[in-house]
Amino acid sequence: MGVNSATMTDLTTSVHRSITEVKQGEWNDIVAHQSDTGSVFERYEWLLAYEAATGAEGRHVQVRKNGTLVGVHPTFVRPVPGTPLRFLGPARPGTNGALIGTDESAVFAAIAEEMAALTGVRTLGHLLRPASDDAVRYAARLRERGYHPSVRECRFVVRTDRPWDDVLGDLSQKKRRNLRKADERGVTATTVPVTADTLDTFATRHADHVARLGGEGASADLLRALHTHQEDRLRLFRATADGEPAGELLAVCDDERDRLVLLFPAYNPENFSQFPSEVLYRAALQWGIDAGYTTCDYGDTTPDFADGTFRFKHEFGGNARPTVRWERIGSRVARMLYLLGSEQAIGRLFGTGR
Repeated sequence: MGVNSATMTDLTTSVHRSITEVKQGEWNDIVAHQSDTGSVFERYEWLLAYEAATGAEGRHVQVRKNGTLVGVHPTFVRPVPGTPLRFLGPARPGTNGALIGTDESAVFAAIAEEMAALTGVRTLGHLLRPASDDAVRYAARLRERGYHPSVRECRFVVRTDRPWDDVLGDLSQKKRRNLRKADERGVTATTVPVTADTLDTFATRHADHVARLGGEGASADLLRALHTHQEDRLRLFRATADGEPAGELLAVCDDERDRLVLLFPAYNPENFSQFPSEVLYRAALQWGIDAGYTTCDYGDTTPDFADGTFRFKHEFGGNARPTVRWERIGSRVARMLYLLGSEQAIGRLFGTGR
């Protein structure tokens, strides 16, 4: 049930506290077919899994024209750690673009005005994190409405619409050498059926992996919810050395953007000398080529050339692309609080670099 509605010419907007309040088919049709900028992370199923796992409350916007759904914008209420404040932004991991089917100018304005009405003193502001570089088409209009761009993460992208030998040629000499050493030692990687049991095992290994790095990853609850609601889009790769698991990589098939996204890793540090990371990335790239995807996205990464993950992805043939976020603070009081110390908290809140 919508909690708010407003009329703008022949457009009507509504805000929903849960994705279950909207029609799944209608929502996905905008995301997957009518919008040029949608992704798997904005589909009904992904949002439903996130709500089920975290209990997060939505502020999902729908725009209708003469009763027909023509635009959507998914967003969640997120508390700012250590403060009584809140922020509106995407699922984590996730994206939340302005997804528009028709009458683009008016529908974009309707979404932006609804988001402005939802922010104030306690709700600091709104973060918009589009999935597609094509969302740059909205940059001028976002600036006019007080949004400011920032880059807290980047992505590494590899073209997979070409033979593996061409992809291999873009890897650094070091990574090609590591792959040869792994092959000599009999290290292999294959896809593993995505089941409740394999995901539970992966969740334990992934939790150990991120704990060693001092970061944050996907909770077991989120992984279970994704298995329940989005199983057909998940792919699990497992490396084996000396007959034992040496590492795993959970990927997501983003058919909306024609890409395979390498989302969550789980490596055993005792096996690093066997180069399981390289073998897993090779397996994922080759799978993406065989599946017909145009690109493979290595996922969000801290944009720092000295960061080990950044270097690895660059050396594995990835082309760095900035992940542009648009942030708007809703009031002078909120902006002051933001500048006095909440910026770092909000960066942690919605950042996904690893």
